[in-house]
Amino acid sequence: MKRHAVSKYFGHGAGHVLRQHNSAVLLFSWRGKPDGSAHYVERVNRYARNGMEYPSLAALLRAVEAEHAPPPATS
Repeated sequence: MKRHAVSKYFGHGAGHVLRQHNSAVLLFSWRGKPDGSAHYVERVNRYARNGMEYPSLAALLRAVEAEHAPPPATS
């Protein structure tokens, strides 16, 4: 049996998301440090993190990656 239902790296390997079997909680880490969590809300079929809702796991992962993006360079 697999140890986790979801274990996925994203953000060019800097981010990691983990979900246990039979759990609606997703745990995030960024560069090896804990980076909060998100919940799957089944009744609306969306993911929620920090008060925001996302229509898919891909959209949630893009948002987490954007949180850690370096600020744009100014000249």
